[in-house]
Amino acid sequence: MTRFHETRIFAAAVATLLVAASWAAPGALAEDSGSEFNLTNSLTNRYGSLSLGQANSGDSSYWEDHFRLYGYLTTAYAELDPAPIGRTGDQRVLGLEEDGSWEYRNAALQLRYDVNPKNTFIVQLSHRDYGDSPIGDIEDEVELDWLFYEYRFNDSYSLKLGRVPVPVGIFNEYRDVGTLLPFFRPSFNFYREGSFVSETVDGAIFVGRVFQDSNWSLDFDIFYGEFDLVEQAGLTADNVFEAEATDDIGFQLWLNSPVDGLRFGFGGQRYDVEGSGFHTAKDEWETWYASVDGVFDRWTARAEYKYLSLPSDNTVIVGGELELFTWYFQLGFNITDALSIWVQPEFADVEQDGINLRRIDFVQRDDLGFSLVYAIRPNIVLKAEYHEETFESIVGFGVEIENGIPTLVFSFDEFESEYIIGSVSLSF
Repeated sequence: MTRFHETRIFAAAVATLLVAASWAAPGALAEDSGSEFNLTNSLTNRYGSLSLGQANSGDSSYWEDHFRLYGYLTTAYAELDPAPIGRTGDQRVLGLEEDGSWEYRNAALQLRYDVNPKNTFIVQLSHRDYGDSPIGDIEDEVELDWLFYEYRFNDSYSLKLGRVPVPVGIFNEYRDVGTLLPFFRPSFNFYREGSFVSETVDGAIFVGRVFQDSNWSLDFDIFYGEFDLVEQAGLTADNVFEAEATDDIGFQLWLNSPVDGLRFGFGGQRYDVEGSGFHTAKDEWETWYASVDGVFDRWTARAEYKYLSLPSDNTVIVGGELELFTWYFQLGFNITDALSIWVQPEFADVEQDGINLRRIDFVQRDDLGFSLVYAIRPNIVLKAEYHEETFESIVGFGVEIENGIPTLVFSFDEFESEYIIGSVSLSF
């Protein structure tokens, strides 16, 4: 397909989105959420899912009283100015390419059935396309994203069973909803595109809120289940594959402060991984993370930190361990009610050692991003982003004898690249 034809398709898609959004009920995803969305800053509210709206009252059909249909779509253009060594594995997974790509999309449709105030069923189908990202090789055009049942014991506690969005950090439960994100995606270093984190878990999540009458109320999630873990194959990530993560047990806590809009999060999970490229047998991985989320009148300030530990016992590095340290800061300012500007520096460092490897410590990926966001309406949002990447890559290696053992010694150099993303998002 020629660039001219791609441009016409992109323009037609944008025009269609604008018309559809203008006909849609204003901000069904955003406005229905009301003040509780601003408080929790989560698309999936504490005791439901994509909507906080209640069943209609008065004369209406059974469908109108009990069913809701929601959706979102983001279409974008992305282009990479690569480093001299070519694309890194992360850039490949992100689908970033030098010639640019108009095939950058996130979309989903969700059907919610509220049987009664205590019982809800939710199914969500999703689609995503990141240019020539190898993720497309293992995903269907349309995926079963969510499928779960929720039982609400009361206003404070509920239980979700099925394929459930897993609570990890600030953004994981609505990581693809472009109308609610200041960038095309949340911090890649922290949330990834499958590697070391999952959007959902096949299992159960218990949700609750305690100390509701206190100035310091506490929200919590406890979950158990399994999921498919997406991994990159090799330094250039020419392809990806799925490993199996089982016996995943985790939790997340959110401490809501007396300051309106300010909360503090902490969580962790451990799971067994089989079929991984980092280890030749089934073994245990663990992750810990902490978050600070402040959403104020004109300013938004956030920060998250994550630590991941996993064995890297393979044929090259025997008895080794890989540790990943990621963190980011996000600062936003509302210039007007519709226009805002954002900056987001993010960092990812790797430490690895083994019997046959001299301990290495290198910058996997640092990213400094700037975003200008214009909300035509709450459910129609335009974004223009610019990013600068810094990373270290292996440029040479040798073998030295240490304590009578042949030891690999790697050398690294630092490289830089840039990329841009322009996007249009709508929700209904």
